[in-house]
Amino acid sequence: MTEEQPTQAPEQPPKPPQFKVARGLYWITGGVVALSIFVTMFVRNPYEQAVSMDYYDRHSYDENYVWFIVLVVVPMMGLAAFIAWRRRQNG
Repeated sequence: MTEEQPTQAPEQPPKPPQFKVARGLYWITGGVVALSIFVTMFVRNPYEQAVSMDYYDRHSYDENYVWFIVLVVVPMMGLAAFIAWRRRQNG
């Protein structure tokens, strides 16, 4: 007596994980881009710099502002993204 072997469907490869981006992240990214354009055009005003060579003499341009953004604001944004990611994983 021969037993029939059940036919097995070919194994499907596992699907790659699906990553979904939160809608708030789009808003935050848009805000950062808009703010950077605003700062470039109205605070630093490259058009005024192009016609007047004494821009940095008349305006108090301080490197500390750039370092504040690099060392404080950017890590805080990373921390906020990490916390949001952990909260999403936990529940």
